[in-house]
Amino acid sequence: MAEYNPKNEVAKKQYEEALLHGKCRDSKTVKAVWSSINLFEEFSDHADFRSLNAEQAKSFKAWLEKRTNQKGQSLSVSTMRSTLHVLREFFEWLAIHPQYVRKVDGRAVQYLRLSDNQNRAGRASRENPAPKLHELSKALEAMPSGTDIQKRDKALFAFTVITCIRDDALVSLKIKDVDAGRKTVWQNPKHVRTKRRKPIHTRFVGQVMPEAEEVVLDWLQHTHEVLFMKPDDPLFPKTLVENDPDTMTFKVNGLSRAHWANAQPVREIFKAAFHRVDLPYYHPHIFRKTIVAWAQENCSQREFKAISQNLGHDHAMTTYNAYGGLSVDEQFRVIENIGAAHTELASVPTDAILREVARRTGK
Repeated sequence: MAEYNPKNEVAKKQYEEALLHGKCRDSKTVKAVWSSINLFEEFSDHADFRSLNAEQAKSFKAWLEKRTNQKGQSLSVSTMRSTLHVLREFFEWLAIHPQYVRKVDGRAVQYLRLSDNQNRAGRASRENPAPKLHELSKALEAMPSGTDIQKRDKALFAFTVITCIRDDALVSLKIKDVDAGRKTVWQNPKHVRTKRRKPIHTRFVGQVMPEAEEVVLDWLQHTHEVLFMKPDDPLFPKTLVENDPDTMTFKVNGLSRAHWANAQPVREIFKAAFHRVDLPYYHPHIFRKTIVAWAQENCSQREFKAISQNLGHDHAMTTYNAYGGLSVDEQFRVIENIGAAHTELASVPTDAILREVARRTGK
């Protein structure tokens, strides 16, 4: 069994350069692409990419359906759909590359596709319930704040509630990015890892949970007056772990002046906070659904637009589509209560309504 194919490696490297520098894809995305291509090579025993044909494409799909993941379970339809999509893009690029044009069967590329029914199933997603505001308040209240580390954890949780900032951006924020006086956050893409490195201006939405805003403001004061942190220091620094020469073990020794490398520690903090009050774990990102639900019930159209921009969206419909969906129970409850807020209109005769419309429109 071949371990690699030199010609394929050249093509993969060229495609990597095209993704990174031609399409400006993130390195994490490129790594995922490599995994899918390597999977195809595993199936084909590293056969030359130029040998792709319809039969090979169909055989790969059948092989993929029989493959299992690390848990011994069959691959999900969404995983197969994603893998085939990546491979289609790769072979379509290969088919028009000057070195491979007329050497790759472009017609066979279309066979790397699931059926319409499977595609629809692959796009389906399970409803992920968002936490209620009273649940977030309960978790926040139960978080201790005796030490610097505990103060940081509690402020981090509260900050997420009133800003709904993405966790990867959260761990890359600096002290200078937050204006405590104006209660604003400048997500500067030069160093803050926002989605697609987009600049985002965010203001605290303290109306959602005033006690959370108070925790954040206390933390900002603490970083300045007690920790003496500088503008370029991380807003939420990682825990300092040092070697104890006496016991030859590592021990926690307060806070460092360095950023976390990724958002995994944030998720662990959230898990502990919810576990402390016997609540299921809610991913930080799903807090957005909670705030959007609050905005739908409490904000005017103009105010909702402001919330949308606070989340980094150019269009309010993006916010509605991504986070404004109703659960089935909410859907039924809203429909049941249609018109309940204006019961006085039910007794107004139709003729009177038409006369009023005519008066207001001048017709």
